[in-house]
Amino acid sequence: MKQNDDKRRSFLKQIFAGTAVVAGTALVGRKAKAQESATEKRPDEVLYKKTDSFKKYYDSLR
Repeated sequence: MKQNDDKRRSFLKQIFAGTAVVAGTALVGRKAKAQESATEKRPDEVLYKKTDSFKKYYDSLR
């Protein structure tokens, strides 16, 4: 019975080691590439308006 347990454990260790090697190779083998995206430049765009409610909110953060 102990011999069967030893065989099972060694088999599982080999499977785990093989899986780790394959996963490591797959991760190292790939080069990451950034995707090109079209960015629009909008320098005049206003994201918010300075109102009394915004001023009260910002003042409350201090």
